[in-house]
This record gives sequence, C-alpha cells and structure tokens, in this order.
Amino acid sequence: MNSIIPDKPVFTHRTITGALLLEIIVTLALSLIVMTVIMTILLNSIEQSHYQSNVFSLQRQFGRVSQLFTHEFSGAGYRGCLRVNTDEAVQIRRAEEVPAAWLGKGYQAKAHTMVIHIEKMAVWHDYLLIDHATNQNPWTLSTHQRLKAGDAVMIADCKEAQLTTVLNARVQNNQQIVNTPNNSTAFAAGSYFGLWQSKTFYIAKTDRKTRLGAPIWGLYSYENGQTYEWADGVEDLQLNKITDNQNHTVLVTHILLKSLERVTHRPQNYFFAGLSYRNDDGHLYQAMEVDVPLQPGVS
Repeated sequence: MNSIIPDKPVFTHRTITGALLLEIIVTLALSLIVMTVIMTILLNSIEQSHYQSNVFSLQRQFGRVSQLFTHEFSGAGYRGCLRVNTDEAVQIRRAEEVPAAWLGKGYQAKAHTMVIHIEKMAVWHDYLLIDHATNQNPWTLSTHQRLKAGDAVMIADCKEAQLTTVLNARVQNNQQIVNTPNNSTAFAAGSYFGLWQSKTFYIAKTDRKTRLGAPIWGLYSYENGQTYEWADGVEDLQLNKITDNQNHTVLVTHILLKSLERVTHRPQNYFFAGLSYRNDDGHLYQAMEVDVPLQPGVS
C-alpha cells in the first residue's frame, strides 16, 4: 500500500541588508529638512504679514488724524464771517495745567503731552431768512441744519456776534423757527446762525489693553458734554503756534503713533517715511507732523 507523504514546506531564506534602513533614515532626514524650510518660510510670511498689517494700521491712523486736525483747526476762530483773535479761539496748554472743564468726566489727559482747546461756529450752518430786530422773537431760519432745544448757537454777521442757547425749535413752511432766551441784538437777513463748537483734543487711556496688558492710549475730543475717541495708539501730542512777520499763523502739530502689537521685523527705511522700530518694546512708531494755517485774528 502506497503511503501518502506530505510535501515538506519550502522556506525561502532572504537576508535583510542595511540598505532599506538607510533609505528610511535618509528619507526622514530629507523630509525634516523640507518641513523645516517650509515652516521657516511660513513663519516668515506670517511675521511679514503681521508687520505689514501694523504698518497699514499706522498709515490709516496717520490719515485719519491729519484730516481731523486740518478740518477742525483751520476753522478755529470763526463766527460766521467774523474772525476772532486766535489766542482766544485756539488755546494750548500742558496736560498738567488743563482746567477740569476742558475734559470729559472720568478722563485724564496723558502727562507730558499737550491739550488744545478750540472754539468756532460749525461748518454747516443756517442763515436768517428775514431781518431780525432787537428783542424780536423768534428767529426765522433756513433748514440746512436742524437745531434742537439745548443747542449752543452763535448768531453772527461780519461785524458782531452773539452766543445763546436754543429753547425750542420747529419746522414750519420749509423754515426753521427758533426761540432763544434773549434776543438782544439785531441781525440782517443772511446772517449766520449755527452751532457753537467748543472742543478739546487730548490723549487719554482707552478702555482696551494690549495682549501683554499694557494700556492703549487714544486721541479724544470733548464737546458739549460728549466725549469721542478718534484714534488709538496715539502716544504723544505736541503743539506750537508759529507766526511770521506777515502775521500768517501756522499751528504745527507733532503726533507720535504706536502700533498696537509687537512686531518681529525691522522696517525698511524706504517703506514709510518717519517709521521706526524700538528694540526695547518691539513696537513700530510713526512720527507725524501736521501744519495747519490759521487765519490772522482780529483783536
């Protein structure tokens, strides 16, 4: 009887050399190098983008403050077409010497900076539609600017002016009828009748802080019981009036802006004039100057 003998399994013996392990090590090393290069490029790109973002923010603040000061200061000292002495209409003081009435409640101007207080009639104003006799009541105006009770208003022509307060106002037949406490002065039709603006600009702490907990300073104005914030990152404010021998007065304003965040890239000198980087705190600083011509005042 034939016996069935199972075939013996055949095992193939293969020697594993060190070539495969070396390939793995080389591949991992190359991968790490590539990843390192990619991460470095990515981090540099993020840092550069962060830097550019802070630069653009300073540029926006620069434009905003420049336009604000030019708009506000150039009209200081005017009551309609009547000019007043610029020493009365533009007052500049050190923050430590500022009267409490100049600032909003709860706000304090930053030490060693300057505060400027201006007075003027609003750019948008109404006109008297009919002649106004002494002690006549009420005033008949155009409806260019809607007035309300409590508004401080200036009535002026090219010879005299009167500051008063609106008791009540209403619109009737496309005319604005305004009552004031006392109408002691007569004005001819066409005289100016507008809001009286008494503003103070100064630097104070905002209600925000940087990521490291440092206070953020901002540019504020105070007007008729209302406080407004115009720009943040404003570190310093210095003002000076210069008058030449022809009685032309220029208000020179120096402002120092600071980036709200730290940056790791030093700025290129050609990128934005006046931009600097401080190693001690890692912030960008933008020094700006705004020169606003002031009309010569009338004593």
